[in-house]
Amino acid sequence: MPLPKNRSNSVRKIHVRAPKRGHVIHYKRRIKGNTHSDAITGERLQGVHSKQGKAASVKVSNRKFGGNLSSATSSRVIKFATRVKEGTMKLDDVDVRLLSHVKGLLQKK
Repeated sequence: MPLPKNRSNSVRKIHVRAPKRGHVIHYKRRIKGNTHSDAITGERLQGVHSKQGKAASVKVSNRKFGGNLSSATSSRVIKFATRVKEGTMKLDDVDVRLLSHVKGLLQKK
């Protein structure tokens, strides 16, 4: 009978063939945690790890809005920011969800 800590579904059961003991079951705890998601659209972010013990450069991609927005959403924000800066678009015409990110880009430049 396994230990009480190994009786849940959050523990993976790995069947191993041992040389002398025959068949053995090893228990490995599953990694818990939420996946990182885009702040605007809510889609899953690619290339972002939530594991502990990883370096910060592995957890977040090295680009604007890395670890916060997906590449498609960040490109939309950058397009709107350049259009507002050039004057072809007003700040009032920007989508409300993208507005805070566009304002942040305009203040940096």
